[in-house]
Amino acid sequence: MLDLPFIYSTAILLLMLTDPFGNLPVFLATLKPVPKQRHAKVLMRELCFALVAMVLALTFGQTFFGMLQIEGGTLAIAGGLILFLTGIKMVFSSLAEAKEDAQGEPFIVPMAIPLMCGPGVIAILSTLSGSVPQATYLNCLCALLLAWVLQSVILFAGHRIARHLDVRVLNAIESLMGLLLVCLAVGLVIRGINQTYGL
Repeated sequence: MLDLPFIYSTAILLLMLTDPFGNLPVFLATLKPVPKQRHAKVLMRELCFALVAMVLALTFGQTFFGMLQIEGGTLAIAGGLILFLTGIKMVFSSLAEAKEDAQGEPFIVPMAIPLMCGPGVIAILSTLSGSVPQATYLNCLCALLLAWVLQSVILFAGHRIARHLDVRVLNAIESLMGLLLVCLAVGLVIRGINQTYGL
């Protein structure tokens, strides 16, 4: 049975982690050399690549790390640390520093991976399923799909958002999302420590 509160809260976490607002300037700069009539097709293709990578991480992440004999608690701590560093970077980063030296049409890198689906997203998805009773595979998949749809809507509206929102506003949104991610990361690390040492 679907747990809607869990799905919504997890989708918000994943959306914050993918950081579509913070990545907007990078996406726009990356698409600059691409003809405008191809922007939507390229963006949709990269979003699909990112979705496939995220679904694979959710489906096989725990199995893969289990084959490497990496326990759930250890992975949770590592994911929390990655999430913490990502949040710190978002808090102190400047959107004005978006790279504008991209040449040609992007393919998987850098848009799909690591911007849409980075190490933090992969680490969280790999530890998500089964982490709490309501974190069934179906609930996690629904949360992932919801976050992906929201991310897609924001990125497809990127040009309009960039026109209506000042860079400082986007910067403030990114910093706020980064602060929330830092708080969530601390909780994830604590949970991983408790799971590893039975505290």
